[in-house]
Amino acid sequence: MTYRAAVDCLLAAVLLFFVFVPRAAALEWISVAPNPAYSRDLAMGASTVALSYAPQSQSTNPAGFTLFDPRTDFHATAFLNPGGLWQLKNYADHEAAERKSPAVFGDGARLLLHGVGMQTRILNLAVLISQPVMYDGNTARYRRFERSSSLDLHQNSLLMSLALHPRVSVGGRVDRYYSYDRPEGDGYSYGVILRPRGLNVGVEYQRFPVTAPRVLHPLDRRGDQSTSAGVAMVRETFTATFQVMNLTQSDQPAFLEPHMGMEWRPVRALALRAGGVQFSRSANWAWTTGIGLLDANWLRNKVARLLVPDEVLQLAVAVIYHRRTPTLGIGSLTCAWRL
Repeated sequence: MTYRAAVDCLLAAVLLFFVFVPRAAALEWISVAPNPAYSRDLAMGASTVALSYAPQSQSTNPAGFTLFDPRTDFHATAFLNPGGLWQLKNYADHEAAERKSPAVFGDGARLLLHGVGMQTRILNLAVLISQPVMYDGNTARYRRFERSSSLDLHQNSLLMSLALHPRVSVGGRVDRYYSYDRPEGDGYSYGVILRPRGLNVGVEYQRFPVTAPRVLHPLDRRGDQSTSAGVAMVRETFTATFQVMNLTQSDQPAFLEPHMGMEWRPVRALALRAGGVQFSRSANWAWTTGIGLLDANWLRNKVARLLVPDEVLQLAVAVIYHRRTPTLGIGSLTCAWRL
């Protein structure tokens, strides 16, 4: 694709942004920015349960977690969150004075370091820290994001995935939820991704702590003790996904809720994304869009490249409607680097 075509695609993405955000000035906006990992999922309508992903493009399904080519030997890595610099400023302006001096240094390190991981052949193992979360249905967590850091409410996670076969991956994840240093309960999830020819099938089960579900963003509609499933058609430059939430419990708010998304890569440095959600038992629905920029696989030697995109910068926008009226806008920014 020519340079002119790439520019045209980028302009189309900007135009799509304004199509998706009518009467933007009248909307209530919340910010999920910056965060270390959620923008791709939000931009694709929270329909990524069947996709493999890099650490900064997380899905809810631990089976998709990827660090290196599984054919290579042992490697270790760290995940940096440059977007944490913005949160660090918020922390210094509004939160540091309320923390004891020894804790301030550790808080700053946690905002900039997203986690560490290692891979040995088929096994991926990672510890992820200070991932911002919100109580299900309570967007107040992000209304004050400009005055608080991710440490206000976050989760630390131990995540493992196994590539049992080129067409079969399984994974599990244990989460501990915190408000600063105060534990607020434990949760866990596990899942599987099957890859028959030309198609991915993903299934994930989630258990939250008894105190209440914590989710990644307002379109992350997982329920407690529920199963979500999805399919994805994955091609070299195009991916289409479809996902159904909470298959197993009809009393969950998002029972059989459909999510869909797509991702198109007209050039290697640019990903264009869009998606949609129809909220179950509700007149609410959402459109989403976003972009990913600069695949870091370009900059790495062969053994360090991922089999999935390793983007440095990702942006996402979602708009929730009640019937035809936009009611809530959501912005997300992920800036991350894997050493």
